[in-house]
Amino acid sequence: MTATTAPHTQLPGREEFCTAMAQLATGIAVITTGSPGGPVGCTASAVLSLSTDPPALLVSLASGGRTVRHARDHGSFAVNILSWQQRHLMDRFARLPAAERFQGVAHRDQDGCPVLDGTAATVVCRLDRAPTAFDHTLLIGRALWTRQDPDARALVLYRRHQHAVAG
Repeated sequence: MTATTAPHTQLPGREEFCTAMAQLATGIAVITTGSPGGPVGCTASAVLSLSTDPPALLVSLASGGRTVRHARDHGSFAVNILSWQQRHLMDRFARLPAAERFQGVAHRDQDGCPVLDGTAATVVCRLDRAPTAFDHTLLIGRALWTRQDPDARALVLYRRHQHAVAG
């Protein structure tokens, strides 16, 4: 027998919503792009494979962020999927001032995008479109280049804690 509940009349608050979503394990990536002032990047947990034909990704980022603006201007971006050994980069690219995020972080240029060294995988994409959805922008990109480390332990966020996932 199924119990019937009363209709919910109040939307969940930010904290309640975030706590519910923390039950979903998610990979952590640093989204990077080029800008006239140098490399730009931020942490993202909303990344998914959108298509295999053509190979394409979707990344959801806060619309007001610098990375979104520069990815649009630059026309390309990289999705750097962090390894467990890079767990310190999650907070670095989420919390440090933009000018300090790349200081001391090993990276190189690939197709005009900064690519972090030591990632579990990286995908460089040409920006196809960037529609807005509520307070976020969806970067939809076609894959131009990939690299992966089959021995890397990927960084996963679950219940607001970092975990390593072995292959």
